[in-house]
Amino acid sequence: MSPTAGSPLITYYNTLQVLDDENPLTVEQALEILCAREVLQHSLVNRVIAPNRLKKISELDTKLKQNACRLTQALDTHTLSTYRNTLLKKPEDWWWYLDKQQPPHPLDRYDWIFNGLSFAIWTASIALLINITGRFFSGGPDVAGAIAVIVPTLWALLQAKSTLTETEQQRFSGLLKRLKIPAFMQAEAKLASIGLFLIGMLLFWAILPKISERYSLSGLADYRAYNLSSAESKYKRAIALDPDNVKAHYNLGRLYEDWWRFDEAKQEYRVAVGGDNARAFNNLARLYILEKNYPAAVSLLMQESDLVRQQLSLPKDKPVIFPEDQYNLAKNLGWVRFEQNRDSEAESSLKQAIAIAKDPEVAKNLPNRASAHCILAQVLKRQKKTEAIDQWKQCKALGNAEVPEEDAWINLANQALKNSQNKTP
Repeated sequence: MSPTAGSPLITYYNTLQVLDDENPLTVEQALEILCAREVLQHSLVNRVIAPNRLKKISELDTKLKQNACRLTQALDTHTLSTYRNTLLKKPEDWWWYLDKQQPPHPLDRYDWIFNGLSFAIWTASIALLINITGRFFSGGPDVAGAIAVIVPTLWALLQAKSTLTETEQQRFSGLLKRLKIPAFMQAEAKLASIGLFLIGMLLFWAILPKISERYSLSGLADYRAYNLSSAESKYKRAIALDPDNVKAHYNLGRLYEDWWRFDEAKQEYRVAVGGDNARAFNNLARLYILEKNYPAAVSLLMQESDLVRQQLSLPKDKPVIFPEDQYNLAKNLGWVRFEQNRDSEAESSLKQAIAIAKDPEVAKNLPNRASAHCILAQVLKRQKKTEAIDQWKQCKALGNAEVPEEDAWINLANQALKNSQNKTP
């Protein structure tokens, strides 16, 4: 029945009948009850009230107060407060203050715990987002990194807005109301929403190694296309996203070695060695040999030799060390033993390297295939063995001038072959 139909008391009585059902109240039903009580109050001003009517009003008011929680859930606290401010209602008009009169829900006593947890989780989420953002922008921003950061940042801004501004808090309360979540569960609901944000950040953190690997592969493609500055940037970003990305450290070290930035190259190779990257062992040992730091080179090569034996003992379905790495291990060990004047050991290792390189599939992946021949030629020359000439010929034929030490050895091969021809009758 409409609040204007019949006497105010009958209208008030009729509007309260919806409270007999267990169904949630609609906004219109809640407002009809409050407005009916307002009309009834105006009708009682300056009038003598009969005892039976007074008793009936008291019973109806008790019924209204007992269902205060249902009305405030229909209107929600913020909306009821807005109506009070609009109508300029005073505390004497108690029906407009039902949200103030109803006893707190038992769960409300724990709101301080949920709010504290929400703050702690929110702080952790923001710290994680800042960390991730800094990693993506290491070495300069790029499109992929920006897109990867924008989505969680917008999510964080929306979370902050809904938490810190009163308007958004009211909207959040309205959303909970539409989802039929009671008002006493708002603190818990807010904790759940912030918890979901933290879970999203943790999942994002968990896939950083995968993203790092993509940057590393993209950097390798740039390196092969001679876009070296871009390759360096991507390698650095890959390392920032996952400091344990051994391949990225190795590739960055190789790039620095190409640029003759040997100290930086050694630093990256050392990290890759910690991840048991066989090529990092070889490249770092080679740099130590060039610096004449033979004990350090031998130590590395012995460690790599242990690694090779371990990997070769794995089942066939497991990854093993590549033959190219075995070649470089034997070649470098022969080289360092030659520099240490341990010719017998040097000859044995170098012949092992040459035997590995005879495989055509291995040879095509060895830009330094001539190195073993060049070093063996020097070993045999020092021993005054005639077989040195054959090795010098192989050194000259297979030599790669782009490999710095081979460029020097090709010159030695030319001189040795020229001297040999001059001595021939």
